Amino acid sequence: MTANELKAAIAEGKVVSGQDFSGQDFSGQDLSGAKLERCNFTGSNLREANLSDSSLVECNFNGADLRAANLMRSDLYGSDFTGARFRRANLTGSNRINTKIEQWALKGAFIAGATPYVD
Repeated sequence: MTANELKAAIAEGKVVSGQDFSGQDFSGQDLSGAKLERCNFTGSNLREANLSDSSLVECNFNGADLRAANLMRSDLYGSDFTGARFRRANLTGSNRINTKIEQWALKGAFIAGATPYVD
């Protein structure tokens, strides 16, 4: 699935499941309201992307660049962010239950009102 196909699916309110977006460039893209399940974003560039109000359930973001990304009010349940970069990312009001995020990676991120990690 290409970036344009993903944006079209989001616009139609479709759930996107099991797609491989690894290494793709989504920098600055508006992906708000996305409904993604078990998708792979390993090593993807999501810098300054808008993922607000999204559902990112059990997705893989290993090594992804999420610097200055907007993840406000997003559900990150069960997703893996090992090695991801979050500097200046906004996670305000996000649900981080059962996520894998190294605490050092959140340095410089905005996380007010976020539901914390629960193992």
